Amino acid sequence: MEIISELQNRDAGEKDMFLQIFNQSPAIEYLLDPENGHIVDANNAACTFWGWSRQQLRTMRIWDINIAGQKKLEQQFNETKAGVTNFFMNQHRIKSGEIRHVEVYVNPIVLKGRRLNLIIAHDVTDRRRAEDSLRLAYRALEAATIGILISDAQQPDMPISYVNPAFELLTGYTQAEVLGRNCRFLQGTQHDQPGLDEVRSALKEGRCCEVILQNFKKDGTVFWNQLHIAPLRNDAGMITHFVGAQKDISGQMAVSARIDHMAYYDPLTELPNRRLFLDRLTTAVAVAQRNNVFGAVVFIDLDNFKNLNDAEGHEVGDDLLREIAARLQQAQRREDTVSRLGGDEFVLLLPALSDNSEISANLVQAVIARIQKAICEPVVLGKFQHHIAASIGVTLFPKGVESASDLLKQADTAMYRAKATGRNCVCYFEPAMQAAVSARLTLEHDLRDAMERQDFRMFLQGQVNASGKIIGAEALIRWHNKEGGLISPMAFIPIAEDTGLIVPMGTWMLRQACLAIKTMEQAGRPIRISVNVSPRQFRGPDFRDCVAMVLQETGARASLLTLEITEAVVFDNLTEAISKMRQLKALGVHFSIDDFGTGYSSLAYLKKLPLTELKIDKSFIQDAPTDMNDASLVEAILAVATHHGLQVVAEGVETLQHVDFLKERGCPLFQGYYFARPIPGEEFVHKVLSGPAEDIDTAISLQAAP
Repeated sequence: MEIISELQNRDAGEKDMFLQIFNQSPAIEYLLDPENGHIVDANNAACTFWGWSRQQLRTMRIWDINIAGQKKLEQQFNETKAGVTNFFMNQHRIKSGEIRHVEVYVNPIVLKGRRLNLIIAHDVTDRRRAEDSLRLAYRALEAATIGILISDAQQPDMPISYVNPAFELLTGYTQAEVLGRNCRFLQGTQHDQPGLDEVRSALKEGRCCEVILQNFKKDGTVFWNQLHIAPLRNDAGMITHFVGAQKDISGQMAVSARIDHMAYYDPLTELPNRRLFLDRLTTAVAVAQRNNVFGAVVFIDLDNFKNLNDAEGHEVGDDLLREIAARLQQAQRREDTVSRLGGDEFVLLLPALSDNSEISANLVQAVIARIQKAICEPVVLGKFQHHIAASIGVTLFPKGVESASDLLKQADTAMYRAKATGRNCVCYFEPAMQAAVSARLTLEHDLRDAMERQDFRMFLQGQVNASGKIIGAEALIRWHNKEGGLISPMAFIPIAEDTGLIVPMGTWMLRQACLAIKTMEQAGRPIRISVNVSPRQFRGPDFRDCVAMVLQETGARASLLTLEITEAVVFDNLTEAISKMRQLKALGVHFSIDDFGTGYSSLAYLKKLPLTELKIDKSFIQDAPTDMNDASLVEAILAVATHHGLQVVAEGVETLQHVDFLKERGCPLFQGYYFARPIPGEEFVHKVLSGPAEDIDTAISLQAAP
């Protein structure tokens, strides 16, 4: 009521000034008679807002404009008069018929002795519409069935500033748990997904993108996320936020994966089908041509499967095929592909074998041996035990410009040749390869017979010191075949290694060497003998017990036995190798690293091994007197040995130049044709026992490195 009192106390001049200010005010102002609702006057801003002239407005009541109605407005007048409030939110219908939102401030005044309400109104329609739109947008986000997150683009690391309930339901994270974090935490450890490069580019370039990513829920569950990202810009065009819309499409991806699986995999065995096999074979051929390596296609057809299928029924036949499929998968290498083409036909892809065709054929044969063994194991189905065999055809690639289909046909042709030969055998598409494999198979068969007949002989090659005195020997195996000739170890050792025959062969050599040690020691001429140990033999679980048993049975002194192993044997599994070497060292035997310098030589590892000796490979000795690089290598090995307190034996010493070169550099021990060729073990022992004592040095100190 302060305005009423103030206006009552003003003179006419001031009242006129009030009316002048009233008329010129940019705000919507009008005078209202609260008793009857008549509009007494309105300023220019009000006339402009409503669209009526001043004269028209003076004939109107406020409820002609305010859609709240007479009763509601009279209540507002009473609230103002009583001092309850003087602020109201109303809606006015302007002359055009449009409804506008206004904020109304009511001020009672007395003007020229008359009680009136001075009303100041503000058009807030645009603001209300914006607020309504914002509320609607918020409700839409809250009600959306897809996960929404908004990140702040103007903050470092773009922290999340909002997520909707659907996001919480989708991921299992609450809003409180994700606000302020970068959304990459949803990726778990999958930070190298292809779609992430597109996301990073889109964020950097400020554009939309859509990708499919693997994300993780709070409980660790993986889901496929179809993610759409869009930038949000302010009025100046600057990106302030990014909004991400997320949808779980795991179900769709599972269906798609199942469809793909059906298209590329055999439904009975779950193996790749012909289509996928040909795709992989096409790729393998291209890689083989580019890298100049060989691969192979192996076609496998079960022998007499139709008879079993007809006799036992298709269910039994299907069970058999599933069992064979499982065995083939276990027999293959990790990089291979085994496929079922249909019926009882399987095919195997062996990529990247070797750059040498002969070695490749040997590798193929090793795989086929595992396959044949796996297939031939009896299969128990129901009450019956079934014995299965297979005819196998092989072709190598690349040969030229053959397609994947051509290679499959070649392997198929070779397989039919195997069936025609008598089934349960292997044939190669290439005649020369077939001849080589046949020769290898014959050699393997003869080797097995030789093991039974004990057709092997131990040869010994002497090792001498700088004075030329014999201090030891290396045991070398020779095969005296049934035709009376000697076969080089280079021809049969790889086969023995592949077939596992190397283990009994190695045990036989160990026993022969220990018998020779015992014989010479009993005669007062103790000489140490080195025995080569194959990787397969060394890695065997009972190798330590085998050595202990042979030493006990022969009575040989363990300190005169040296086991030669290669660097590859040690470094394939260093921890296990060290443990096994220490167990054997406890028996009293010594260790020598054979062909030192050609493998994984590492000083850090070398000092951990319980070694006695290093053997310098003959490939370094051959050109050392004339080749500076080989000379430097030999000098380095000698320095390493001296530093670690190890003995050194130089192999391949064949000339006086070799001897002089090595003596000048302090090499203590020599082995090679210059001093002695390998001779039968019994002849070597006889030579030692019958020769002058001064030719034998039995006082050599063999101390293991710390």
